[in-house]
Amino acid sequence: MTAANFITFSTTCRTRILAAAPTLGGIKQVLDRDEDPAILAQHSSLLPTVCVIPIGASKLEATLSMGSDDLQESFTQNIVAYYRFSQDNKTPYSDINSIRQYAKDMLKLFTGQANMCFDNCVIWKATVEIKPYQEMDFVLDRFLLVLSVKSFEY
Repeated sequence: MTAANFITFSTTCRTRILAAAPTLGGIKQVLDRDEDPAILAQHSSLLPTVCVIPIGASKLEATLSMGSDDLQESFTQNIVAYYRFSQDNKTPYSDINSIRQYAKDMLKLFTGQANMCFDNCVIWKATVEIKPYQEMDFVLDRFLLVLSVKSFEY
């Protein structure tokens, strides 16, 4: 896999998310970078927003084979989704079941035999964390989906 392949992988992730936007809470934009939640909170008309972050907060690891040009690469693909359900702070966690369902639906886009292998990559592990964000007078609901990916180049 070359750098272009993990970028292609990230692009395919964004395409899948956009195609499923109506079932994921009506996502309005999918960014190819991380975004400060405080900035998104200031522009709530852009929510829900998803950030697709190649290599995530991790690193790209390459494993070389002696006497061969074979190369195995491992990396993480972070997908962070931001929603704002509560318009006030009286019921900030009233829609926790909705955010859980959107997280599960997002996970389904990248799991199962038909969805976990693409762009010469294999998703071998996926984790979801639900992490509300509050640094203003309301809560931004968010979840983080981390895809652990391997690719082999022969």
